[in-house]
Parts: sequence; structure tokens; C-alpha cells
Amino acid sequence: MRPLLLTKSKQRLLYILSIALFITSALIGGARAGDIASRQILGFSPDGSYFAFEEYGIQDGSGFPYANIYITNTRKNSWVKGSPIRVLIQNEEAGQQSARDQALEKAKPFLEKLDIGRSGALLAHNPVTEVGRNTHEVTVAPGPVPFLKNYALTFRLEEHQIETKRCKDYGALSQMGYGLSVQRKGDEVKELHKDARIPTSRGCPRQYAISDIIRFHPDSDAKEALYIVIIQLFSYGFEGNDGRYIASSYWMPTFNATN
Repeated sequence: MRPLLLTKSKQRLLYILSIALFITSALIGGARAGDIASRQILGFSPDGSYFAFEEYGIQDGSGFPYANIYITNTRKNSWVKGSPIRVLIQNEEAGQQSARDQALEKAKPFLEKLDIGRSGALLAHNPVTEVGRNTHEVTVAPGPVPFLKNYALTFRLEEHQIETKRCKDYGALSQMGYGLSVQRKGDEVKELHKDARIPTSRGCPRQYAISDIIRFHPDSDAKEALYIVIIQLFSYGFEGNDGRYIASSYWMPTFNATN
């Protein structure tokens, strides 16, 4: 077979096309992202002792839909026994809603027993899609009444490395814990939480961010109000950083005109 002879113009065209294909492949590869879960607040028990939320998405790598429902004891700042409820449908054709429906059905006995469903006040929402968001410091007023701005609360998040054997192969930047503090306007800083270890459930964390701050006041006579700080956790995933959520709960004295 005679070799294919190309003119200089055709050679130039093939060269340009090959460069374009290389650049396109690089851009597609660089744009690959991990699995960033969505979240949905399910609510509080009447006295605020229990709180529930859901996270859901499509698992990176496998393409399987999943949904997780977390139910926390807000007084102990810990999961209720039997929580979290996790569903992973090992079928790429299944939709996210199928996983969410299954998780909700499994969680229903817990939610009904604890009477979870009351709404709180969303004081701050700091989504990953917001350009220029401050992931480590958020200031909120306890409510919409103007004078409550005098009692504003600043929540601060800090990260620190914790050596974790199971994560050592991913490097120091994938062995991060977090601390959370709050400062009432004019008062000293109060530490709310500081990791001493990294729970296995978090995988190998790389970053944290304040996602939401929610306030729940059980009734008008209550001396305390509950603050839920939802923290977005980013860990090493198959195709990039995977995003999940942690709910931290803190009870604080209520603020009123006589404080």
C-alpha cells in the first residue's frame, strides 16, 4: 500500500486539530469534580432536644445515588442510636429521589417517635456556589428585630492537623480536624468544639466550611435557645473533593431587651 501523502496545508491542519484535542482533553480532565452532596433540613423536636437533616447526591466514581439522614441529640451533640440512616442504590440508572425516598422511609420511625418536624430560623446560609464566601467566619443576629443586632454572634471555624494512621498515604493536608468558637458582641470568645481525633465517618478530611446557622427557640418562656451550625466537610474522593455535612449543636442563653 502506498503511503498517504499530505500537503503542507493538510499537515498544518492536522497539527492544529491535534493540539486542540489535547487542550480539550486537559480541560475536561481538569474540570472533573468530586461528589458535593446537597442538604435538606428535616426539623426539630418540640423541645429542641433532637434535630434531623438529610444529605444526598450521586457518588463519584460509581455514579450511584445515595441519601443519608442524620438525627442528633442536641444536648449531647451526638447521633441518636440507629442514626445515621444511609441508603446507597447500586444502580447508575436509579434517580436521587429513589434513594431519598428509601432513606426517609427507614428514618420515619425515628422521626415520628421523636416528633421531629418543627422549623427553626435560618440565620445564615453560606452555600458552596457562593463566590467569595467566608467559609471560616460568619456573624449573625439572633433574630430579625433590629435591637438584636446588639447581641450579634460571630461563629469562627479553624482547622488543625491531626495525625491519622488511615489517612497518612494521602498526606498531611488530608488529616484535618476542626475547632469552632462563638463570640457574642462585646464578650470573650467561647470555644464550642475542638477535634482531638478524626472520626472514621469523615474519611480523610481536607477542608471545612461553615454552611448554615439555624436557631431554634422552643417557646417564648425558654431561657435557652438552640443553635445548629452545619459544617461542610471536604474529603479526598475518587474524582476530586467530596463534600458532606456535620451538624454541631449548642444551647445558649436567650437574648432579650432586659439582658
